[in-house]
Amino acid sequence: MDFLNIYVISMASITFGYILAEILSETNLIKFIGNKTSKIAEFGIHPALTPIPALYLVSPRVAHANASAMLKDKLIKPIDLYIAILASNLPLRVMYIYRYYLPVLLPLLGVITLYYIGLRIIFDFLLVFIVLMIGRKRYKGVKFNMENSKINLNFSKDAFKNGLIKGLRASLKFGLRFTPIFALVVFMIKLGILDKITAILSPILGKLSLDSLGIAYITTAMFSPAAAYGIAKVMLSYNYPINKVLGCMFLGTGLFTLLYESWSRIFPFYSGLYPKNVTLNLLLLQVVLPSFYNIFLGIFLVKL
Repeated sequence: MDFLNIYVISMASITFGYILAEILSETNLIKFIGNKTSKIAEFGIHPALTPIPALYLVSPRVAHANASAMLKDKLIKPIDLYIAILASNLPLRVMYIYRYYLPVLLPLLGVITLYYIGLRIIFDFLLVFIVLMIGRKRYKGVKFNMENSKINLNFSKDAFKNGLIKGLRASLKFGLRFTPIFALVVFMIKLGILDKITAILSPILGKLSLDSLGIAYITTAMFSPAAAYGIAKVMLSYNYPINKVLGCMFLGTGLFTLLYESWSRIFPFYSGLYPKNVTLNLLLLQVVLPSFYNIFLGIFLVKL
């Protein structure tokens, strides 16, 4: 794994995210988007955070940069952030479906891709339903209609210049928090902690009635789900039952997110943006819950 490449890409993307977020603010485009998406608030999202689902479709990093600025300025509370972010996962999943699952996985794995999409999106629908019910109760009585308010867009040179400067300053502050945490994570990985976890998990996976090919898929997926999809194709060519292949796919995805992606990408990113308590809660909601769903569903499927 090229950790330097990951670091450079992470810093470049968050710098872009901060600059774009600040330009959206300086030009009043974020207010314009909020005006046009204000109706979303009626479904259970804080009125100030209605642009977040739309920004999530552009870039989750831009959405988080914008939301973290609101949280820092005390325009919203952490629970408002959690509701908006969790509600944004469904449109993000839909984007993944037409950008990746259908054009890439469907030709490779055939009908099993449709089962995989269906079982994954069930969790997103359930989570969105719950958080929006909480949001509707929380924001009951709040006035949502912003459509008649006049938004003056500002596309002046100074607006873009100020957005660029503020974005660079914000990304520098992010880097000062992100870099030491990322370095610590890399150090832990270099110590072979993940290899030790893999060695511990292999005997456990064997108890799930998985053969060497199934275990190979899951251990490969722990480091690269995309690389493991080729093994899934091999499993299908050997006429493995669909439930076994799906179970391995969900187990691999859950373990990858929980044991690798959460520490190498998500935790350092959140830590650079949010206070510690918000970071931990976001990890619980965005990493632990979906990972446990994938793992438990995977175990259930391989045991069928």
